[in-house]
Amino acid sequence: MEGLGSTMNQRRVCATAVVVYTLLLSGLSVVAGGFYLGVPVFTLDLTTTLAQLPVAVNGAFDALEATFIDLGVPPAELSEIRAQFDDALTGIEDFTSEFPAWVPVPLIGGGIEFGLPLLIIDGIRISGGLLSESLVRSISRMAGFEIPQPLADFDLDIGEYSGNVTADLEFSAWALSTEVVKRLDLLILALNLGAGLDLIGGEIIPQITYDLPSEMAGGVAAALNALHLDELAWSAFTLHAMIGFELGPPFFRLYGDVRWTVPLSQSEEWWGLRPGPVSALLGFVIRF
Repeated sequence: MEGLGSTMNQRRVCATAVVVYTLLLSGLSVVAGGFYLGVPVFTLDLTTTLAQLPVAVNGAFDALEATFIDLGVPPAELSEIRAQFDDALTGIEDFTSEFPAWVPVPLIGGGIEFGLPLLIIDGIRISGGLLSESLVRSISRMAGFEIPQPLADFDLDIGEYSGNVTADLEFSAWALSTEVVKRLDLLILALNLGAGLDLIGGEIIPQITYDLPSEMAGGVAAALNALHLDELAWSAFTLHAMIGFELGPPFFRLYGDVRWTVPLSQSEEWWGLRPGPVSALLGFVIRF
């Protein structure tokens, strides 16, 4: 009888172990889709841009200074303008030396994941986001804060000449990603591992208008050309590896991931704007 009881206990232990193993195995790899809503974030690498900033500003002032000389601005006033510019240029150089080389660009978007009944891959996910000046203005308006349009409006008085200059800004940024995902799920916590491809792009379009005497208009146009304001754009096709976490009940969770990107191809213009090596997706996921 003792041997029979021992055998039955062993069978119970084995049966319990099989059940526990099956539950853990099914929990660690869940084939499930989902909707993601939140804030995709990518970084812009400003290494070249920060180096170009003093060059562009100096070129713009040289064009204006030549115009001032042609207009007969008195040497004393010209020297004062030059001194003010040198101080401003020193401040710009100090700013660029301390400004971080990578800056995050948050977008508004999300994604969708389709479950796949495969051993290694649990799903394929498509995600993306968009940001534009009209979207920012709409959000700020809903928040009770009105962004002025144009952003700047000021008068110029150089010697006997005067005029008006306005400045505004249009911009757009977007990102689209697709990746395969492996999920390790433990009831209220999940680890996501993945790899995929990205398309990232955007542009910044400063809009400068001016009402100036014809004697000054040519110099201002030359100064704006020296700033290369039509060359603030970027685009890239990249490869990324991803690690992410989910926290909460299986059907509704907080979500966050970090992606390390490597460019496969990219284009940059005079200002050298290009996507940085890190991106992310922050928000929540609804599983189904």
